[in-house]
Amino acid sequence: MKRRAYLRTVGLAVPGLLLSGWASSQAAVRPVPLVVRDLTARDDEAASLRAGVELGLDDVARVAQAQQTSVVVHRTTDAAAAADASSTMAVQVVVTIEDDRHPVHGTISSGPRIYTCPLVEWRPDAWSVASPLSARRGPVSSLDWHPTLDTPEAIALTTRFARRTGVPMDEAAWRGWMAVKVAVDVALRAEAGEDDLLALRVDGHKGVPLRFSEDGHLIQPACAMVNGRAVFGPAVDHDLFADAD
Repeated sequence: MKRRAYLRTVGLAVPGLLLSGWASSQAAVRPVPLVVRDLTARDDEAASLRAGVELGLDDVARVAQAQQTSVVVHRTTDAAAAADASSTMAVQVVVTIEDDRHPVHGTISSGPRIYTCPLVEWRPDAWSVASPLSARRGPVSSLDWHPTLDTPEAIALTTRFARRTGVPMDEAAWRGWMAVKVAVDVALRAEAGEDDLLALRVDGHKGVPLRFSEDGHLIQPACAMVNGRAVFGPAVDHDLFADAD
């Protein structure tokens, strides 16, 4: 049975951004442990992904400070060290372009892992901010993010990213930013005694609250190019298609 506790909504305005999420009903006194496990190669897509992660870390640090706590970040490229860095239940951000197919029965206990890529297969405690691979197998190519999105929330986020890096915020960068934000939300909920990630609702600057599907991916609007303009489509729950098969 999932543990549940009273949670309060937390919002923090930073330049060009309103972050909101969950926190315990009382301010946390212990630091929030976060592991950033970097599995990427040294290429342009990986650089964009890392830049998104760094923006996310800056954002959540401001949120944590407002909540009178802190986020303790441990960086590693080793899976074993990642699981044992701060706590066996520390939330991990798995920074990777492709799924590492983490085994179902690992040798080291760890907390939830938030991936920046689609998962090849479901397994316990693996969650991804990306749309599933099946979402890309259609007549129209779709992306989780595009730098030309022009909703107010999207413009605010891409502008902050561009000012920081000098380049537009592409899909990889958004996934890196989103993975950090989700991971800290998950950690704060765990502190409050809430361990049901399917109950999590997060703001991805897409106009609607995002939530996880049972296959481990975010249910979220993807964007497509329509008459030369990037627009969001409706969020699709891919579990519904799996149930229908």
